[in-house]
Amino acid sequence: MTRTILLAAVVVTLAAGAGGCIVVEKAKYELLVQDADKAREELQKVKTSADGLQAVVIDQQKQIRTLQALGPKRLESLFHVQAAELGRYTGGIDTDGQAGHDAIKVYLRPMDRDASPIKAAGDVTIQLYDLAEPAGKNLIGEYKWPVDKLGAQWSSGFMTYHYSFVCPWKGGPPKHDEITVRVTFVDYLTGKSFTAQKACKVNLPGATGQQTAPAPQGETSE
Repeated sequence: MTRTILLAAVVVTLAAGAGGCIVVEKAKYELLVQDADKAREELQKVKTSADGLQAVVIDQQKQIRTLQALGPKRLESLFHVQAAELGRYTGGIDTDGQAGHDAIKVYLRPMDRDASPIKAAGDVTIQLYDLAEPAGKNLIGEYKWPVDKLGAQWSSGFMTYHYSFVCPWKGGPPKHDEITVRVTFVDYLTGKSFTAQKACKVNLPGATGQQTAPAPQGETSE
């Protein structure tokens, strides 16, 4: 009887031990399944990224073939800046209601190959000179408009297509009434620089004579 009881106890103990092993193996299996799922997700992300990169490469290759077919002279077929002109109304203006001009208003027109004004992207630098002053001291003002600020300066309407800029005096009015305006336009399409220059009369405080009016609204600055 005692021998039977001991045998039964050994069987129960072995069974309990085997059950514990099964629980441990199941937990390991579940962890392996989770790791496998994560690996599949990462693999799918890599595959999606690779497909996207391949699509970009294919699109770039198409663009390259298209540009090669157009040839190196393709810019000649585009409307781009080939000159810069200053409008005839470029000159002194009164902005403060006081006697005399206190600024120069500049009208700039980038021109294409057909001598038509175009709204081209670029950087603008305006320099004002009083050439009656000694060399090295005759630059009385410099003003810059970068490409991201240029669009706000464009005007278009009935016979009006130009950029316009107001350049107030720096350090007070000039000593002489003839001011030379020099404008440099750097075209963003071609990278070329274009310059235009014009001498204009200004009314100084205390001087007599009729003031030069700015271009009427809607009228060309040509």
